[in-house]
Amino acid sequence: MAAALLAALLAAVPAGAAVKSAYQHYLKALLHTNQGQYAEAMKEYEAALALDPQSATMFRQSAQLAMEMGDIPRALELATRYVELAPEDAEAFFLLGQVRWARGEGEASREAFEKALALKPGYSEALYALANLLGALSPGEAKKYFERYAAENPEDSSEALFQIAVLDSRAGLDAEAEARLRESIAADPDNMQARHALAQLYEVRRDTDSALAAYQEILERDPRNIVLLNHVGEVFVLKDDGAKAKEHFLRAKEIAPSHPATCLWLGLMAEEAGDFAEAAKQVQESAALSEDAALSLRLSYYLTQAGRLKEAVAVLDQAHARWPDNEEVAYFLGLGYDDLKQPAKAAATMEAVLKLKPGHRDALFQLGAVREKMGDIAAAEKAFKELLASRPNDAAALNYLGYTLADRGLRLEEALSFVERAVALDADNGAYLDSLGWVLFKLGRPPESIAALRKAVAALPGDETIWGHLAEVQEAMGDKAGAWESLKRALSAAPDSAPLAKRAGGLEDDLDPEELGSRTLALQKSLLGMPAGYGGPCVIEGVLGGRTFKFNGFLHYKARRGVNLDVLGPLFVPLMSAELGTDDSFTMDPIALEGVPPEAAREAVYDAMRLLRGWLDGTDFDSRPGVYRRSWRKAPRVETASRVFSFDKAGVVLESIMEVGGRELELKLSDYRPLAGRSVPSQLKVQARGFSLEFRFERPEVRFE
Repeated sequence: MAAALLAALLAAVPAGAAVKSAYQHYLKALLHTNQGQYAEAMKEYEAALALDPQSATMFRQSAQLAMEMGDIPRALELATRYVELAPEDAEAFFLLGQVRWARGEGEASREAFEKALALKPGYSEALYALANLLGALSPGEAKKYFERYAAENPEDSSEALFQIAVLDSRAGLDAEAEARLRESIAADPDNMQARHALAQLYEVRRDTDSALAAYQEILERDPRNIVLLNHVGEVFVLKDDGAKAKEHFLRAKEIAPSHPATCLWLGLMAEEAGDFAEAAKQVQESAALSEDAALSLRLSYYLTQAGRLKEAVAVLDQAHARWPDNEEVAYFLGLGYDDLKQPAKAAATMEAVLKLKPGHRDALFQLGAVREKMGDIAAAEKAFKELLASRPNDAAALNYLGYTLADRGLRLEEALSFVERAVALDADNGAYLDSLGWVLFKLGRPPESIAALRKAVAALPGDETIWGHLAEVQEAMGDKAGAWESLKRALSAAPDSAPLAKRAGGLEDDLDPEELGSRTLALQKSLLGMPAGYGGPCVIEGVLGGRTFKFNGFLHYKARRGVNLDVLGPLFVPLMSAELGTDDSFTMDPIALEGVPPEAAREAVYDAMRLLRGWLDGTDFDSRPGVYRRSWRKAPRVETASRVFSFDKAGVVLESIMEVGGRELELKLSDYRPLAGRSVPSQLKVQARGFSLEFRFERPEVRFE
């Protein structure tokens, strides 16, 4: 085929030997060009031009080839010769303009393009090139050329209109830019560049809804655009529309299951929802996991939060092997070993961090802490003092070192100086105040110790260690009742602590039951914390008159206002409302329960709300005197003339309050959860013989004054 074409071309040219030889080189140049062999093609062009130096066509094509090769000086020589040979050819000046433009010769390029237009007034390529050239030099003139191009080439106007919009946008003419972009899209609905620019213009303008509408139109034409799906998902995240955001991220996930941005966003959304197992799954599926050390750190965090500590440490171990010089990976691996109770590995890893980054503050601190846990006090002291040499005001290090020495009775005056420096730097820090109290106790200064420890528990009321320290000092001073109460407060923070329970139990035999009873009720009132509000949506279930019932509803307690109850029927239609005020005023709508007299229903609801109010407003705990009783068969309880308070085995968690005499109504409290900084029951049940009324909350809303 190629041979036949060559023969035909040769037959069509003049018979002169030089011309024939030139055309042979010319055809070889064409063949090399088609095969991408540009250097060989240029050699053939040069050979052809040497034999036929008057061929404008070959100068044009060789100049274009030189441009393609990036040999701009050679392209200029060839294009200049082309103009000399064809001074009336608009294409010659157009090519010269392109070469001048590539050389950065703006004015010379402009002159060449304008000459091309003068020779050929409707030359669209020259018009467009001139408009692009002037975009930076003279935007106003550039717009005129683009407008002229669009008018003379309506079938191909979309790109020119887009370029006009770009110039308008740069000039701050947003309204004009928007109009031009709309015209560009109307001229060519598939001009994605214009569509993206319009959406981005809306985003810059903070017109999020218009931007989303524009992006959705793009997705209709390009539904598998992963980058855009992720971006739209991000926009919905900013709009706080998690459902729509997730919808777009999941669409991207279907197309590319391991796309890094998609996996990261889905992981972040799972993290926000508290689903750390799902967050870990998303990060594990990311294609970037093996390339991004930070992603391994994130995965280890998710696995830790999901309760999969061993897997988290394994991830960090693998990451450390992959990036041995990454001190952040090594540091968190050391923390992981510490959590796994592998102190030797933790210490070795922290030392590796310090080799990578000498003086690393956190690694020095953790190394000291790990060495202390291993019982190597000298090594711990060395790490902390190295840290303090460069950071003499590091309060945490001062406190840790001081407490480490004091707890072992070592160099107590020196320990006191460390702790006092920490307290001076952060006077309200409960942990530092605890250390101060403890070292003062070790020094034989219990009154000062008590003062510091009371400040510490005020700052950290949920810290069982501080309460335990306070109890020990109180007992040493002969205040057994105070020590017992402090131990009970410690148990409220750590109810499963057998040592604390044993210490508290050991004090009870020496204390007056009435004093223990009074202290227990006062403690319960303090632990409850006088809620300003409690309640929310709940399931209401019970038995009355032999009939069982179950409803959805709302129960609310508000301090100084009383208790409100709303019972809902099918489709959440209100069935009944009841209100019990602080002055004991009671109102209730009639409610029909088959086989249950209205008076019985009213009495049951009143009794339930009354018991709830007495517990929540704290008045139940004011009944005195109360006797604390405990036996090997029964959990602790406090008996007063009107109430019996029953507790868990530790004698801390209140399980029920029963009215003495009459119907012996009982309020049972269960399913305690940490809410608003306290432990609060989410299941309340009022019961008596032949009657029960239970309120179950998914998560009660609690506010404290």
